[in-house]
Amino acid sequence: MLKPPDRIFKVAIIGGGFAGVYCARELLKQTIGTAGMTVGIIASENHMVFQPMLPEVAGGSLSPQHVVNPIRMICQGAEVLKGEVTHIDLDNRVLTIHGGNFTPQITIGFEHLMLAPGAGVDLSRVPGMGEHAYLMRTVGDAMKLRAAIIGRLEEANLLTDPKLRKELLSFVVVGGGYSGVETAGQIQDLIVGARRFYENIEPDEPSVTLVHSGERLLGMLSDSLGTYTGECLKQMGVKIVFKSRVRAVTARTVQLGDGVCLSATLVVCTVGNAPHPQVTALGATGKLPVERGKVVVEATGRVKGLDNVWSAGDCSVFPKADGGNCPETAQFAMRQGALVAKNIAATFAGKELKPFKFTGLGELATIGHRKAVAQVFGLRFSGIIAWFMWRSIYLMKLPGFDRKLRVMAEWTFEMFFPRDINLLTPNFSSPLGEMHLEPGDSLFHCGEPAQSLYAVKKGRVDITDAQGELVKSAGPGEHFGERALLSNSIWRFDATAKEASELVAIDGETFKTLVKSIGSLDTLFRASAQQYHLPEEIQQTVAAIPEATRSATAADVMTRDIASLDVNATVQDAVTEFQTHPHSTYPVTSNGCVVGLLRRSICYEWLKNHGLTCVDPLSALQLAKPFCVSASTPVPTLVQTLMRTGVSKAVVVDDQNLLLGMVTLFDLLKGGRQA
Repeated sequence: MLKPPDRIFKVAIIGGGFAGVYCARELLKQTIGTAGMTVGIIASENHMVFQPMLPEVAGGSLSPQHVVNPIRMICQGAEVLKGEVTHIDLDNRVLTIHGGNFTPQITIGFEHLMLAPGAGVDLSRVPGMGEHAYLMRTVGDAMKLRAAIIGRLEEANLLTDPKLRKELLSFVVVGGGYSGVETAGQIQDLIVGARRFYENIEPDEPSVTLVHSGERLLGMLSDSLGTYTGECLKQMGVKIVFKSRVRAVTARTVQLGDGVCLSATLVVCTVGNAPHPQVTALGATGKLPVERGKVVVEATGRVKGLDNVWSAGDCSVFPKADGGNCPETAQFAMRQGALVAKNIAATFAGKELKPFKFTGLGELATIGHRKAVAQVFGLRFSGIIAWFMWRSIYLMKLPGFDRKLRVMAEWTFEMFFPRDINLLTPNFSSPLGEMHLEPGDSLFHCGEPAQSLYAVKKGRVDITDAQGELVKSAGPGEHFGERALLSNSIWRFDATAKEASELVAIDGETFKTLVKSIGSLDTLFRASAQQYHLPEEIQQTVAAIPEATRSATAADVMTRDIASLDVNATVQDAVTEFQTHPHSTYPVTSNGCVVGLLRRSICYEWLKNHGLTCVDPLSALQLAKPFCVSASTPVPTLVQTLMRTGVSKAVVVDDQNLLLGMVTLFDLLKGGRQA
């Protein structure tokens, strides 16, 4: 039976962009006074980004806090949940949400669902783009880009070699759409305005290059405006490369498809939109109609074939009133969201749904240097008039009266004073982190999202199952967490500090990248992950053992006649034993007592490094710590011990640690004593 959701909403909205926020605002307005009406917004951030102004943040014209609005303030009356939707169950009408490192998974029930998560990003199609390029999708991206530009200026100012300065100050923007054009213009304006404060940088040393695959910029506008945009950028000093695609990106170059190599230490990518992962996942199951990675909706905003699911914005194929599909712009997303809200309210009231009739007011793009282009109501504008229109229209669209005043004030100051060139480097999460735990401190609980792999530097952490039984006690040099990260990223156990401990946490995404890239790490961690077994998994293995064997002890099922080595024997003696009795591992004894295990691979490595006629004693080699069990250990306990420790075989010893035999899980499953 399914666990009841933690929260239930009449309408759940996924996405805090234009479509999601305007849907919530309109829905609250349409359903004022409706009893039992609850609206929930699930967004990855607690604010809405006014994306048309992001290039101005990167260029230093606007402060980052002025282009974001808290969703809670602009959607008062809705419940805002900050988190990532990890699973959508349309059949049972339940969403699963990951809220953070300290929050267990939350489930949300809904009557109607509005999908507006926006688009994803995929830079993998161009080698090196994901590793080296800056994006322009969030405020953090714009802040990071601005800091990088000013950082390059600071570094270049230290250099005495003009050639090195020129290479360091080579910037490339990929994409000739709105974002690419506006970003290139803002970068050029920032550099020109800031350069006079850097005594050692000459005017011709910084360069901004815009790479576009088309024949002209801003293909959604008229030919004349697109051409005008290109001419303006060139007059500002921006170089433009038309009809070229980026083939690869390195730390210092951009490789084009025609063989041209551009010098670049800073690359901005404004292309690479991809389907949202949750939309892709639902489309793959057949639960959601998807076309080219986008949700297929009717003209009313309702998803085709589903009565209670709606969609709008960049993630949907939304029919346009005059034919074709709506472009992925803010003016359409806002109105799509508002229409969906009205139609959801109409559904509750039993009224007829209305189709989307908006066809667009026009398009605007700022070029930089107080110039812009505009195509409004069929009329074309360019230059400073279009720039004034761009600022006026977007200022009116900006949610919140306080934000309007702040932006207007900043724009006014920017006309009379130089741009801010303070190097405020945002602190981003490190893939490595250290933490201290006191005895009894909990690191994580079963059911919580797994975010890191942990290594113990000092102390001890106990991993326990739901019954409180010890799964593993991790001490210095040991690690844990790989099984959760390699499976569904959910903790299956509890972790508690046994004593004062120092841990190193490796970010989960970094861990997965390393494992995917290095095959030996993948093999290592998948092998070590096998020791984390739930009680029911162990019971299933025990149940598979023949009944007669289950009631036996380690002494009853062990292999008695085994090959072992004396600690005083030489490496050459060990090689002779390998040839006579080929095994992977050999117990090493001293006066009959087990002191270690010798792996054949370790011995061969020693021979390669010390000569094939090596007569060193085995005590000089790196012996593995033996896993020993008492001869009287019951088979069920032996099975649990083998599975929980992750070892493949155990050495059976008596009370004096004398070697009696060896046993493997395979021996137990075969069900017979080994002679």
